[in-house]
Order: sequence, then C-alpha cells, then structure tokens
Amino acid sequence: MVTTPSVKNRSQWALLVYRLPREPSTPRITLWRKLKRLGAGQLIDGLVALPLDSRNKEQLEWLADAVIEDGGEASIWTAQPATAAQERSLARTMAEGIIAEYQLVIDAAKQAQAEPISARRTLARLRRELARIKSRDFFPPPERKEAESAVQARVGARAMKWATRAGCHIDRGGCASLIRRFIDPDAEFTFVNDADEIAEDATAFDIRGVPLSHHEGRCTFETIILRYSRVDPALEYIARIVHEADLADDVYDAPEAPGLDTLIRGLSMVRADEELLAITSPLFDGLYAYFRRSNILGSST
Repeated sequence: MVTTPSVKNRSQWALLVYRLPREPSTPRITLWRKLKRLGAGQLIDGLVALPLDSRNKEQLEWLADAVIEDGGEASIWTAQPATAAQERSLARTMAEGIIAEYQLVIDAAKQAQAEPISARRTLARLRRELARIKSRDFFPPPERKEAESAVQARVGARAMKWATRAGCHIDRGGCASLIRRFIDPDAEFTFVNDADEIAEDATAFDIRGVPLSHHEGRCTFETIILRYSRVDPALEYIARIVHEADLADDVYDAPEAPGLDTLIRGLSMVRADEELLAITSPLFDGLYAYFRRSNILGSST
C-alpha cells in the first residue's frame, strides 16, 4: 500500500496535450520513454502532467516540438486541480510508478553488501541509478529513504575514489564540486602527476586519454554532465563558464569566466589541491543556486 504523498493543496501543474499518428509506432514509443524518464503523471491517453516549474515546463515544450515534428499535434497548458483530493490522487499515482525502481536499487544494494570489495563498479552504478530516480521523484515514497540507506550502507564498506591531475584550476575544481554534489557525495579525490599513478580502483577525470576528459571540443565539466545525464539549465550555465575559462575558444558568451578563472588560479598558487577544492566548492554551489533561481524566477533577485 502506498502512503498518500504530502503535497501543497491545489498547486500549479504543467500539462502536455498531444496526439500522434498510430503509425509509425517509433515516435509514440520514443515519447513514452522520454515521459517515463521525466516522471510525468499520465492523466488520460494523450494528457500528462508534471509539477510546474521552469525546468519541467521546458522539458514538456521540447517534447511538444518533437511531437509536431513527427506529424502529431501538441500544446502546453498550465492548470490547477479542481480539488485537493484530485491532486493527492495524481501524486499517489506518480509515487506508485517509481516505487518498483527504488525496490530494484534496494535489492541490488543488499546483494552488493555480500559481494567482495572489488564490486566498486556495482556501487557506482547504483549511485547513478539512485540519482537518476531521485531527479524525477516529485512525491517521495518511503522506499526512497530505504534505497538511500541501502546504498549508503554499501558506501560505508568502500568509499569511492576519484583521481585527477595535480594543480587544479577551474575545470578540475568545477568537476570535483559537480561530482560531490550530484554524483558521489562521499567522493575521495587523489591528485597525480602522471596517468601511471592512478590507482586501479579510482575513476579518473580531466586526464588525457580517459573517458571523463576533454572530448569533441568539450571541457571535462561538460563531459561529466553528458556522461551522467545531468539535464539541468543551471548546470549548463556553469558549464559555459567553465568551458570558456578553460578553453578560451569564444564558443560561449560567458562574461563571468575570466574573473572566476583568475580567482581559482590565484588560489592554486597559495593552497594545496584538497584545500582548493574545499574553498571553491561553495563558489560553485553559489553559482548553481544563483543560476537555478534565475532560471526559475526569470531574475536573480
């Protein structure tokens, strides 16, 4: 039995109203998968809802554009349930749809407890999966805390390690903040001068030749966002700043880049890498809060 989620009575929702041709079936399947990843609630066939904020509305607008491109019809509406009971019912339905996913994480985490310490990749996968589910869990069921506890118990058995080049500047500093906030809150960082020094059980980033590094014109911060599917306008703003400061290729208009780059380079001259990360992490947290608020409210005030 699912506990009725606590919701603000009669809040605003973003609705996607759509119709797609029956054939070919691929666009319908693709749309269904994307809606599932967003955690949208199905009201009736062709009508889905998400709690209204700028990110959810933007996501639905992109899907509406895709529906139209595939020969269908789509429009975006904002609405308020007629009664609190209707809203609680929708929230309960959305929670029910996500419980099974948390249960899979719980079961896998408990199984991993009995595995050898070498099962670090299993832990990394579980943490990524948990973060993915939480990103679209608008009305958390009790299984969410159970899943977090199960994964955290596995973390206690082995803290994850990350390795990067010594002498951190803006890209590595930004990546470390990104990793600790969105991917691995208990991340341990080691700093090497040569790729041969990287421990076998460490995930390397911003080192030549590793997956999490510069690729196809992207800085490492951008690569990590792409690799871990962090769809977040505030992070995209920060990525532009880091990209421009690190690569200086004028791809983005990021007036904040020179100042932030100078500040972090100066800190690198008077602080060791671990100290630098401790100092710069609040800077990136502040940038994230600033851009997230600007995106939601349309201003920084």
